[in-house]
Amino acid sequence: MTKTASAPKIGAIERALLKISDGAFCAFYLVLIGFATLPAMSLLLGDAGSGWTVVPFLLSILLLLRIVPAVVRKLVPFSGAARDAWAVRRRAAKRYDSYQWGKLLWIGGGLAIYIAASGQFSPSRIVVCATCLLAGAAGMARWRAVSTDEKPALPAQKAQSAA
Repeated sequence: MTKTASAPKIGAIERALLKISDGAFCAFYLVLIGFATLPAMSLLLGDAGSGWTVVPFLLSILLLLRIVPAVVRKLVPFSGAARDAWAVRRRAAKRYDSYQWGKLLWIGGGLAIYIAASGQFSPSRIVVCATCLLAGAAGMARWRAVSTDEKPALPAQKAQSAA
């Protein structure tokens, strides 16, 4: 009697959380963050500040995008399979800065959509948006060049490819 290797068990919530940080779901999520950045800044800080206030505000959002998931991973008891998948992604992010820079492309896309929809074409917002788009596109291009074999897969995908 031989035992066959089974795929690690991963719940629906964990699978959804893993997908949020992967592919089209991640792009959509980051576009939403970019789209909400300027209204959130106006709501929290008001409109009295300098137009360049968007720079430190956006940097604080990027910092929160790193801190909040780390805190959640520490506080919530996720399965080993989910923790392993996130560990692979974090190693890739540490190994290749371009992985992180690629996020700016989608955030810049959300900023661009908001700026166009709202008609708020201030020079500071346009420069920040263009910087995000250009730096993000460069990061994404670099990431695609170095990650052909190192894209992290979901645990179920690994099990299917091994079968």
